[in-house]
Amino acid sequence: VVALGVQIPLFTGGRIKGDVAVANAGLEQARLRLQQTRELAQLDARNTQLQLEAAVAAWEASAGTDEQAGRAYQIAEIRYREGISTQTELNDLRIQLAQAQANRAQAARDLQVARMRLALLPSLPLGSTAEVGGTTPLAPAVSAPGGQGESPQQTPYQAPQPQTPGVLTSTRQTGAGGP
Repeated sequence: VVALGVQIPLFTGGRIKGDVAVANAGLEQARLRLQQTRELAQLDARNTQLQLEAAVAAWEASAGTDEQAGRAYQIAEIRYREGISTQTELNDLRIQLAQAQANRAQAARDLQVARMRLALLPSLPLGSTAEVGGTTPLAPAVSAPGGQGESPQQTPYQAPQPQTPGVLTSTRQTGAGGP
C-alpha cells in the first residue's frame, strides 16, 4: 500500500497579501524616518553655523571690552599713585579687568567649540549635512583675534597683560590651534 498526499492551502492568499502590506508599510516608515533624520541633520548644521557666527561676534566684542578695561585700570593706577583716587576705585577696576579677561577667555572657548562642531559635521553619517545653504561648513571667514587677517584657527589666544607693574596676571592658552 502506497499513500500519496498533496496539501494545497486554500486561504494563504490573504496572509501573503497582508505580509506584503506590512512590509510596504515598514518600508514607507523607514523612508519617512530617513527623511526626518536628514531634515534634523540639516537643521543641526544650520544651528551650528549660527552658533559659530555668534561666537565670532562675541569674540570680537570681547576684544574692545578687554582693551577698555585694561586702559581704565592703567589710568586708575596712575590716579592712585598720584593720590587722586582711592584704593577702592583701583580694586574695582582691577576686578573689572579680571572679569573682562575671563569673558574674553570664555568667548575664545565658545569660538573653539563652535568651530570644532562645524568641522565635525562632514564626518556625520549623512553626507548631505556637509552643506548648509549652498556653502561648506568651514566657509565663514572670520578675522583673527587681534585683527592680523589670519584665520583665527591659527592664532593662539593669550590673555592681554596689563602694562602696569605690580599686577599679578597669568597667560592663558587654549589647546593646540587656539581660537
